[in-house]
Amino acid sequence: MNAAYSSVVSVSIEGRTTHEQLTHTYESHIERHGSSPSLQQLFETARDAASSDQDRAVISWLETAIAKESGRDSDSDDEAPSTPPHHYLISHLKEHHDEHHKAKNGIFISPIFFPSEESYGNFIKTLSNAKKSLDICVFTITDNDTANAVIQAHERGVRVRIISDDDKAEDLGADVKRFARDNDIPTRVDGSPSHMHHKFAIIDDALVMTGSYNWTKGARYQNREDLCLTNSTKAVRAFKDEFEKLWDLFEEFQL
Repeated sequence: MNAAYSSVVSVSIEGRTTHEQLTHTYESHIERHGSSPSLQQLFETARDAASSDQDRAVISWLETAIAKESGRDSDSDDEAPSTPPHHYLISHLKEHHDEHHKAKNGIFISPIFFPSEESYGNFIKTLSNAKKSLDICVFTITDNDTANAVIQAHERGVRVRIISDDDKAEDLGADVKRFARDNDIPTRVDGSPSHMHHKFAIIDDALVMTGSYNWTKGARYQNREDLCLTNSTKAVRAFKDEFEKLWDLFEEFQL
């Protein structure tokens, strides 16, 4: 499972591995304080969990090395997110074994591929993890399971906005019009001979999910498709700017 796409899975206290104990400690800190622990607190927790003096020495060395690297990385072209949503950060930490999901400055990019029900499950869980906002800009939406996840986000108080293609909104089984008609979700289309062909979503103004994947059953079950999730500040800002530009441009075509 690509854990960067999935919600945090709770584990029982009994029979926990060291890794599970550390993850539980991290989650408990967030529940108590409403924010992620500092790096220093994380390293202290790791040292407390270490089983030997040698392990504790290695952890201390790593803490010092990271502190030095952080100073060198201050001029990076991309910015580490200042307050990453903790439910994604925890999941990302669980992928520590996968070097492709690591980034020295806290930025990650996590790809998944279709057709795959595991990938689809991770995709849906990512939508379900939205807490504040969900800006969707997708060529066509016809998968009712996906549409229902969007509606559920709206019903639990997430600010949802949708941009789609006017021609595809007329397709048999298209969900775009019912978002506006039945659920009062702000929805706009392009109203032009050309296509609004984007396929991306911005979650909580902190994550971007983008790729070839249309939100259809054909993409889910048949096509070779891809999606990437990233918390890159540059990517989030660029996609957010594009969304707002199109949202204003299509104001007269609100459904």
